[in-house]
Amino acid sequence: MSQITTASEPQKHRPVSSADIEFFASTGARIVHGERPLGSEYNTDHFGKYFGSTSVAVFPSTTEQVSRILEHCNRNAIAVVTQGGNSGTAGGAMAQQGEIILSLRDMNKVRALDEVSGVLVADGGCVLEDLDNHVRNYGYIMPVDLGAKKKCMIGGNVSTSAGGLRYLRYGSMHGTVLGVEAVLPDGRVLDALFTLKKDASGYDVKQLFIGAEGTLGVVTAVAIALAPKPQCSQIAVLGLKDFGRIQKAFVLARQALGEIVSAFEFWEKRCNEIVVEYEGYASPLDGSHEFYVLIETRGSFARHDAEKMDVFLGLLRQQGLVDETRVFSDAQEMEQTWLFRSQMAEAHGKSGCMHVYDFSLPSRYQHELLIAVKAHLQDAGLYNVPDAPVKDVTIFGHIGDDNIHLQVVAREFGGVVESAMEPWVYEWVGGHGGSVAAEHGLGAHKGKFLKFSKSSVVIDTMKSLKNLIDPNGIMNPGKHIALA
Repeated sequence: MSQITTASEPQKHRPVSSADIEFFASTGARIVHGERPLGSEYNTDHFGKYFGSTSVAVFPSTTEQVSRILEHCNRNAIAVVTQGGNSGTAGGAMAQQGEIILSLRDMNKVRALDEVSGVLVADGGCVLEDLDNHVRNYGYIMPVDLGAKKKCMIGGNVSTSAGGLRYLRYGSMHGTVLGVEAVLPDGRVLDALFTLKKDASGYDVKQLFIGAEGTLGVVTAVAIALAPKPQCSQIAVLGLKDFGRIQKAFVLARQALGEIVSAFEFWEKRCNEIVVEYEGYASPLDGSHEFYVLIETRGSFARHDAEKMDVFLGLLRQQGLVDETRVFSDAQEMEQTWLFRSQMAEAHGKSGCMHVYDFSLPSRYQHELLIAVKAHLQDAGLYNVPDAPVKDVTIFGHIGDDNIHLQVVAREFGGVVESAMEPWVYEWVGGHGGSVAAEHGLGAHKGKFLKFSKSSVVIDTMKSLKNLIDPNGIMNPGKHIALA
């Protein structure tokens, strides 16, 4: 199996010395280091596609420690990669040039929770699920919900502009994050940790760090607007014949269910089969269907919501849009149904070497993309032929926010499959009005394809901001906008 280990620009920074390690320790931060690269916990990404080579990991527990560490690194040309839960899929948290890893795992405290306004302030290293469990005690939930919530951290969620399963209801990080505290590359602490929901006093500086993937500094704390904890919830799973029926069902859901819709997910037949085979979960429906849809509602009055769901499902059947439906209202059954959907990426990863593509694409082109990719790979002799390098090509996604995940499951990473897919697939998506990165970020690979969905002026502006804030280029070098 080939592995992606090399960075895309030559090393410009000096290696870490024993004197540097002594300085890091003097700040009070915890240190893990060795003569050889550290283990996979630090040097392997979530799906085993990207690999790092760092031999030093530093674990600050306070913003002051982060400040001193970055000031030292900036002054001595030592490159830094910030790492949270290491649950990303784009290689953005891999130290591919021997940089030090600055891990936020020890910065894991809740700083404040305003029970009236529903605003949480927390360290960047707090695990998402831990925060959600905490705020539920006060009648709130975190507005972002991800499949990796047991591992991912809020600072990383902000830094990658994570979307998630309930984006349709609760919106993006750009809307829910009210403020950030970030340490700049030169060690200065940028205190933009505002907790107010209205602020028109100048540039909204915090937005620069949402989606910056650690290239502008380290997000050490986040202020985020919480959502009220729902009093009741239900899930409907639909079986449908074609993608056009999914689009019609979505429009009908917005009309008939209105404000209580919190998620509208879809996946196709082969995705369903892969989860059943590799995760061992039972399919949520009895029959086999070309497409599946999961609709979740969240509200405050169970009977009212159940009645609305009954009306909606009746309209679907009346218009001939569905072949099978099933409603879940028991908490354990709903959890299992969500688990089936949220483990979809994991199941694909177990089935082979998964080349995962995370696009935003107008819904009218999403199924068209699947057809085009299969045809492209088949024409290249890589798919649907004996002993083909590609085992599966599938799609699933969040239909309500135009985010689609394309999986090309191969027998190995890189090689002929990647050469056939790239840049072809990015150019196809850009040519159909899409974005080359919807919620996983640019990371170590996708920056070079940014030109297919962003203008040269936008790219130049991004580079200007990077050069202004990090003139020595110590923060996550060779990734993100550096590749564009």
